[in-house]
Amino acid sequence: MLFNSLHFFLFFPVFCYLYFAVPRRFQHMVLAAGGYYFYGSFSPYFTIILLTITCNDFIAGKMMDATDKISQKKRWLFLSMAVNLGILFTFKYIDFVDNNIRDLLGLLHIGWFVPEPWFNTWVVPVGVSFLTFQSLSYTIDVYKGVTKAEQRFSYFAAFTAFWPVMVNGPIERARNLLPQLHKEHSFDYSNLQQGLFRMGWGLFKKVVIADRLAFYVNDMYAHYNEVSGWTTWLGAFFFLLQVYCDFSGYSDLALGGAKVLGIDVMENFRRPFFSKNLADFWTRWHISLSTWLTDYVFFYLGAYKAKSAKVVFNVIFVLAICGLWHGANWPMVISFTMVGCAMAIRYLWQNNVVRAIRPSNTYKLFDKYFPDWAHSVVTILIFLFCFLLFRVYSAQMALNAAHPENPVSWTAIATPLYGNLFKLHTANYLTEWLLHKGTIQLGILVFFIVVLFVVEALTGDRKIEQVVLAKNRNFRWSIYIVLLACIVWFGVFNNTTFVYFQY
Repeated sequence: MLFNSLHFFLFFPVFCYLYFAVPRRFQHMVLAAGGYYFYGSFSPYFTIILLTITCNDFIAGKMMDATDKISQKKRWLFLSMAVNLGILFTFKYIDFVDNNIRDLLGLLHIGWFVPEPWFNTWVVPVGVSFLTFQSLSYTIDVYKGVTKAEQRFSYFAAFTAFWPVMVNGPIERARNLLPQLHKEHSFDYSNLQQGLFRMGWGLFKKVVIADRLAFYVNDMYAHYNEVSGWTTWLGAFFFLLQVYCDFSGYSDLALGGAKVLGIDVMENFRRPFFSKNLADFWTRWHISLSTWLTDYVFFYLGAYKAKSAKVVFNVIFVLAICGLWHGANWPMVISFTMVGCAMAIRYLWQNNVVRAIRPSNTYKLFDKYFPDWAHSVVTILIFLFCFLLFRVYSAQMALNAAHPENPVSWTAIATPLYGNLFKLHTANYLTEWLLHKGTIQLGILVFFIVVLFVVEALTGDRKIEQVVLAKNRNFRWSIYIVLLACIVWFGVFNNTTFVYFQY
């Protein structure tokens, strides 16, 4: 069940009615039941994985809370990590590892005893990365004493099966979500207004902008041998916009759905296109994942307290893990590793050069005449260069599915894209690419992209629903009607999946 499907539009009001109709002591049970129905709608077998994760981490949390011995706490934490990461590895990465072993042994002319189709036919449970990371953060926090273990299984089941965030995030923390599940939630008209508007804004970004951009992005990668120069840069920008509107749109739908229920979950995006540098971008894009990796990996490695060489390793290593989390393929890993390398270079520059020249007049002039928007442009250009590789693997899968008689490797796609990227005197395929859906369709797309950036510039870091609801009634209803009309008239409803659907 996806948020932009008819199934969800029928499920949501029925679920809300049941949630508010039952007595307070049963609300968390309705949440758990709704979560299992929501997740089971993709496949009933997926609920077995969800139940396994829930039982394992509930028991591990209780056992850690029941002892003061660090050695015993470590054993239960290890069990939790082994089960969560074992599930994640089995369903998401085992085929990737198998293929790499097979390729390596092939170079050495050594046979591999595992039959070739053994793992590559396995179905990856939707949102398995989100499920395991969210539940794993609970046991780590219990071990560290950050949060107390939940004593009632039904409440913990409601936490792990909280349907607004279970498939595509945000990756919620137990210390934020579990206390809210223990509270009574009555129907509140203000929450309904805020939640529905946030859901409408998310749906707008998804079906009006992201799914419209998908036509152009898919076409550019399908013609990877024909594009060059400005076409490639613009295509990379369209892809970054597509991912942003698709994923942040899903997050808006999740936040809005939770708000209707009276539950606040963390923001997952905060105007990343206005970032001043890559580190700033990292704190604004997929915030729940970046903070998860920062809290549970980067700080564990020593963060910025180590020597410069160790810090460089920490930054690159964490970004490589981020790439591996996004997808079990080399283009994803390399793409984020490149971002990590760029962030490490910036760290060395700031730590060794800027610190030395900061008092000088030259630096003061640079700081004065190089405005914030220029920093943002440079940041986005660096990220575009790295992010161009992010889409290569899915493009390879699409091309090979369409033309199985003539398969291509991901390197065969990446090589011409990057090889022609800096031929700025060319824009091969640009006219055919931009106009293949017609001039009107391009004009509609550009108009709504401009609307998106204007809205984000005007709202700043405030929540859009709070900005709109602070206006007078006539203004609010004008916005409601225009937003609904744009979704109905300009929305693309034949592309129902989300970019992060299988993560």
